[in-house]
Amino acid sequence: MITTVTLNPMLDKTVHVGSLGKGKIHRALKLEMVVGGKGINVARQLNRFGIKTLATGFLGGEIGSMIMRLLDSEGIDHDFVETGVMTREGMTYLESDGTSTAVFEPAGRIPVHCVHHLNKKLAELSTKSTWIVCSGSSPGLEADNVYYEAILSAHKAGIRSVLDSYGEALKFGLRALPTLIKPNRHEYQQTFGRSLTTESKVQKTMDEWLEAGIKYVVITDGANPAYAASSDDQWKIEGPPVTSTNPVGSGDAMIAGIVYGFEQGWTFDRCVAFGTAAGAANARKWEVAQSTFDEVSGLEDQVKITKIL
Repeated sequence: MITTVTLNPMLDKTVHVGSLGKGKIHRALKLEMVVGGKGINVARQLNRFGIKTLATGFLGGEIGSMIMRLLDSEGIDHDFVETGVMTREGMTYLESDGTSTAVFEPAGRIPVHCVHHLNKKLAELSTKSTWIVCSGSSPGLEADNVYYEAILSAHKAGIRSVLDSYGEALKFGLRALPTLIKPNRHEYQQTFGRSLTTESKVQKTMDEWLEAGIKYVVITDGANPAYAASSDDQWKIEGPPVTSTNPVGSGDAMIAGIVYGFEQGWTFDRCVAFGTAAGAANARKWEVAQSTFDEVSGLEDQVKITKIL
């Protein structure tokens, strides 16, 4: 089983409108709702690949209850800590020409006792899992160290871990030395105030993390080439040429693809190729993290991986 941790999930609503005008009243053509959150996306995509997952993190209030019902309807197993603090909602207004405008509510503050509860739960889940995947933002300073504690629990249980976050949650989590990290370039620069504007700077940063004890590093940059490194090699990865419909969740699909590959016993570069194909397959459709195995494998041969060391 693979456990995914989402500290700051969201009920993601998409309102379809003909066109959006400031200061005007609009009548929606259609409303769609789906559970958002990076760790939940990872679990959703792994489910599509036939991998058993469990989604955990924080949920609260009526929105939290609705999210649990939606996860049930998708067949995504879950075990969240209920906080009593209303989970946030996000609203995306999608116009007929494809233009989208999104507004996300701020996260509520998580009670400290709920943080302790989740840390304890993650320690227990680590003994039943093969991976702990920590993805997404922290709702506030009270929860900033949860990924750190989750990764320590993974180490204690002898399992592998992934960290994909930014800000203080990323800084804390890195100290626990996860097995694999996957920051994107913008979030890295935002968190550490250091630019990754050249390939040599990317290589230097990846070397620093490997020397610290992290085994695998992937740095993404949207549709631009990604970079990956292990103790053996470094690679530049160029994704297949696809027409992007909705890139949201492509990084999460990539993580799911990489973890899937590890679960199959593949080499790291093969895992990254499959993960890159999963991200590209995700970008081709509006639905997030719902690509089939065949859709992903059909793109894998179009991923270009070049050694840079």
